[in-house]
Amino acid sequence: MFRKILLALDGSIESERAIDPALEIGKSTGAEVLLLRIIPPPWLQTPEAGPAEEYNVAVEAARKATAYLEMVASRFAAESVKTRILVPCGEAHSEILRAAHNEDVDFIVMTTHGGTALERTLLGSTAEKVMWTTRRPVFLVKPEKGRIAHHIDEAEAFGAAVR
Repeated sequence: MFRKILLALDGSIESERAIDPALEIGKSTGAEVLLLRIIPPPWLQTPEAGPAEEYNVAVEAARKATAYLEMVASRFAAESVKTRILVPCGEAHSEILRAAHNEDVDFIVMTTHGGTALERTLLGSTAEKVMWTTRRPVFLVKPEKGRIAHHIDEAEAFGAAVR
């Protein structure tokens, strides 16, 4: 039924709530799960830096994102679910939609971060932008109040990858 599932993660505890549903769906259907972590453009991270510094910032961000996703992938591998890692650079909703289209995924799994109505109005919601823009099904996992899920610390993941 499903061949490819796109799991969008941003490294937060809230986004990691989508891991278990994607894992279960991948396990039960035999679908490949594409693990996506978007890094912001380097000029947003270091606005006054020159090209060399921007390049170094982008390389470091991609390395950390990849290390983080490799730790997530190990959870899927333990359940015999095939994964692939994608680390594009850009605006979150655009890169999620681009990956979904380019990879021809069957559906997208991601979380809502829940913010206030004012925050969503002023800043917009990545989940809402994806949901209203794509024609693919979107599986949204809502945040759970008062419960902290197992969190994979990005610094810890990167440190483990370097060792």
